[in-house]
Amino acid sequence: MSIDVSIQSPAQRWAGMITRYVLPLGWLALLTGMFWAWDRSLYHKLFYLLLAAPTLIVLILQPRQAKALFGNPLFIAFLVFSAYTLLSIAWSDTENSVGSLLKRPLYIAMVLLSAGLISLQSPSQLHQCVRLAALFAAVAAGGSLIYFLGWQAAEGGRLDGYGALYNPLLTAHVFGAFAAIWLATWFQTRGALNILALACLAVLGMAILATGSRTPLIGLAAALGWLLIVGDRRHGLIAMAAVALALVGVAVLYPEAITQRGVSYRPEIWMESLRQIGEHPWLGHGYDAPMTVIIPGLEQTLADPHNIELGVLYAGGVVGLVLWLVLYGLAMRFCWAYRQHPGVTLAATWLIFGFASGLTEGSAFMSRPKEHWFLIWMPMAVVYAQWLIHRAGKKPA
Repeated sequence: MSIDVSIQSPAQRWAGMITRYVLPLGWLALLTGMFWAWDRSLYHKLFYLLLAAPTLIVLILQPRQAKALFGNPLFIAFLVFSAYTLLSIAWSDTENSVGSLLKRPLYIAMVLLSAGLISLQSPSQLHQCVRLAALFAAVAAGGSLIYFLGWQAAEGGRLDGYGALYNPLLTAHVFGAFAAIWLATWFQTRGALNILALACLAVLGMAILATGSRTPLIGLAAALGWLLIVGDRRHGLIAMAAVALALVGVAVLYPEAITQRGVSYRPEIWMESLRQIGEHPWLGHGYDAPMTVIIPGLEQTLADPHNIELGVLYAGGVVGLVLWLVLYGLAMRFCWAYRQHPGVTLAATWLIFGFASGLTEGSAFMSRPKEHWFLIWMPMAVVYAQWLIHRAGKKPA
């Protein structure tokens, strides 16, 4: 039974207004800010101002919300993983201050909780924010692609991104995440010819290719595999045919795209990372412990294992990796149980994209807002929100 506005306390009214208007705006800023916040510090400030602080205020004004939010199994798993990760600072050689490291899981918690608060009050609102952000991302990708092709492609460079985006590999994470969202959107349409979804997917796909990164392609392949299992069979056959044609086209027109770069030293990087992990296999080297990977034949020295799961294993050992996989296992168990619901399918597609992409790139599993959040914590927050919606018996998106 809904509470009549006339009998709500001032605290409840303020909390409701913040949840309905400020938090969705914060989510839009988080999802799209990379494209228009021309300074990385501004992107962080927008997150603190529009999402983190308002979420904390709502929790203070409405402490009764905490039971549903904190009692969710997915959030409990996140808390356990975060607690262990922070405990591992005790044996870490990190160069950052303990205070700075303690804030990072708090930031992530605010993302999860903000998604939960929005969805409990208005189940479809977060879903709408994601859709709107995906449209904005496609437009931004198109603009970036036009500028790149007109002024930079002739120089032989790669699309590194604009705004707060500066690295082609990291920029590809963001483009890939929104491509996964549009892929799920297309699968959920009745007809195969959804012009908007196909156009946005095509633009984002071309932008990904312009970055030169193959990591999102692995993630999209995994996302497509999920959709082939749970989605419409007709869409699946069309998607498989399109992928086959694309592969043939690339092999014929640009064979060097497949043969020239090989596997980019990934096996050597992973083997050296595993060697270092073997020095402290059970508890790891500790959260934020520095890592140096030197590969014969590679001029530059690397600072991460180019695999998020290996990054978790390096920092937290086997214990940390088990807790990490429990988090994903709970998320996917819920997604499988509610796979018939469009909102859950989209969230799972995004989550699977991020997990698969993380197998070949990155290690920043717990950081301040950055590109890796598009692989890990944003999709996890959307899954968490969907779980809260279904647990509360509300009408899902």
